[in-house]
Amino acid sequence: MKQLANIKELAENKQVWVAGGPVRDLALGRNFIDLDIVVSKKAIQLARLFAEKYGGTFLILHEEEGVARVVVEKAIVDFSQFRGTAETIEQDLLLRDFSINAMALDLDKFTFFLKQGTGQEAILGSSALIDPADGKNDLKRGNIRAISRQNLKNDPLRLVRAFRFMAELGFEIVPQTLEWIKELATLVRIPAPERVDHELHLIMASNSAAKAFNAMLGAGLLFELFPEIEQMSGVDQPGFHHLDVLGHSVEALRCLEQLIEDPCTKFSKCEQMEYWLKVNADKIPALKWAVFFHDVGKPVCRGLKGERVTFYEHDSAGANIVKDIAKRLRWPKKRTDFTTLLIRLHMRPFHLLNDLRKSGPSKRAMRRLLKEIGEDYPALFMLAMADSMAGKGPLKPPELDEELERLWEKIDHFHKNTMKPVQSRPKLLTGHDLQQIFGLSQGPLIGQILDAVEEAQVEGRINSKQQAVEFVKKLLNST
Repeated sequence: MKQLANIKELAENKQVWVAGGPVRDLALGRNFIDLDIVVSKKAIQLARLFAEKYGGTFLILHEEEGVARVVVEKAIVDFSQFRGTAETIEQDLLLRDFSINAMALDLDKFTFFLKQGTGQEAILGSSALIDPADGKNDLKRGNIRAISRQNLKNDPLRLVRAFRFMAELGFEIVPQTLEWIKELATLVRIPAPERVDHELHLIMASNSAAKAFNAMLGAGLLFELFPEIEQMSGVDQPGFHHLDVLGHSVEALRCLEQLIEDPCTKFSKCEQMEYWLKVNADKIPALKWAVFFHDVGKPVCRGLKGERVTFYEHDSAGANIVKDIAKRLRWPKKRTDFTTLLIRLHMRPFHLLNDLRKSGPSKRAMRRLLKEIGEDYPALFMLAMADSMAGKGPLKPPELDEELERLWEKIDHFHKNTMKPVQSRPKLLTGHDLQQIFGLSQGPLIGQILDAVEEAQVEGRINSKQQAVEFVKKLLNST
């Protein structure tokens, strides 16, 4: 950012540091757009001057602690003054969460390294690096080490952040820090839901959500965040599965991440999936949530049919449970709707396999599924395949994955070559036509009739406006 050079001038040439994440990421060669500027005092005043000079958006984050944010040219610049009783930058850094986030550089030195593209060894070996918690060695070793148990307790959100850094950086949490997290796990309910969700969302946006979630389970953290999943633990599902419901859910998430990395490993005709992943990056975290929670309804739906264990309607029950979770975590409506839709529909591909084995499914069945899921049908099939991959029970048909692939190819072909062309052409009849020709009034009936006309057209039973009119006549006469 070219604006960095003038911060010291705005600070009346007092000491200014860049601390935390930007220093860590600069040393790792990672891109970043957020900056953490630290001054000894009057951080809010400096932030306001910076926003005024560069036309940025100014926001006070915590007035008592002296923390403000400026958003300028898509970059986020946080300004903070020494925390608590800290009187030096070293003391301030030692109040942070993890050693790898407790390093700082003088602003001028940071700017120099940034312009030069200096490598990790030069940055971490520089005498200019302020590193009171030995974060540089943890960075080299790939360790996430809390500075102290008290620091974690001071802001329990840090319990989740440890796993976020595990997922984003591929680092490991050191045993002592993991033990502290286990001891303090119940405190994770204290932070505001929006803050917790932000960290969880970043985990799901990473490539290692399954690894992080598995570690969070081991630490007891997921049970505190999602009490609903505790009843999944120990629920056996004999037959198709070799793991209990909770273990299967984490394994399915791991399988999904494999598919996201390369869907062609399971779907030879994978172009549409690759395209969906490319243009729907913002939906991938929600897809992961759907996979993790796809069987959350099983414990409440568990039953017996003779000696066989059943989970009838666990898809609908699961969708309702996740609605409550989404409400608790303040999820955006779009994420809630997409996640719960996938959970509600996740059994449909498996149900259609029975038709596939009899040379189906029918055009009507494929259309109904596509009408419900829309252009996101690749996501549904990735969920189904991950679900299948994660099941290795003795009764699982060995050809199940291949059958899902064949079903995908039929539905993908039907969507591209039959349904989409019909929907892209002018409608054979419009709602206005129905009112004019049949004297119908506006209302749900018109929508139902238009849907029936489209279904008949997709199935190839009608192809012209006159045929559509005759079709509607018969339809109305039969009701």
